[in-house]
Amino acid sequence: MKPEEVLERVKGQFGEAVREAEVRDQTVCLSADGARNLEICRALHGMGFEYLNCLSGVDWKDHFEVVYDLSSLRFPTKVHLRATTPHDDPRVRSVVSLWATANWHEREAWDLLGIRFDGHPDHRRILLSEDWVGHPLRKDYADEGRYVQFTPYGESKKAAAHSAHGEAKAAAGQPSPAGAKAPAPGGEAGPAAEPAANAEE
Repeated sequence: MKPEEVLERVKGQFGEAVREAEVRDQTVCLSADGARNLEICRALHGMGFEYLNCLSGVDWKDHFEVVYDLSSLRFPTKVHLRATTPHDDPRVRSVVSLWATANWHEREAWDLLGIRFDGHPDHRRILLSEDWVGHPLRKDYADEGRYVQFTPYGESKKAAAHSAHGEAKAAAGQPSPAGAKAPAPGGEAGPAAEPAANAEE
């Protein structure tokens, strides 16, 4: 099926729900009303686009988009569909019934962007814990200082253990690495040892 044929069939079936439509090389690029996403995806699936390459979300500040990249295993034409949904209540219908791989993709879009997928069989977060507040990839997201600040906890213990290890090796008669002394009490290695004087001097 050629791209122009796909474009005409989609425009003829969905009319004004398809807001933008063009062909770029072998790809049909569509922008459509998110309220009709499932019907449009079902029609494309029926045309032979049985492979969902990727499903992702985009925050444009005033609205969201759910992006579907589709391929056929029978012909080279591809589809790039962008379904728009309001920013104050971003939601579209799940397409898991068409492409099983959409399951985790939709969960990720919900987890990181807060886009709801009505009819999803397991609508949970997938990367963050269920008690996480907010959706980190939204443009209006503000973290709550959850990130643990770096502290030198344990550094003195590691330095002491390193020093004790060096002392134990010295007591056992094992040479230290060439040109280095055992670590000083502060945990840092001392300066390289001076080369031994020539015995004949």
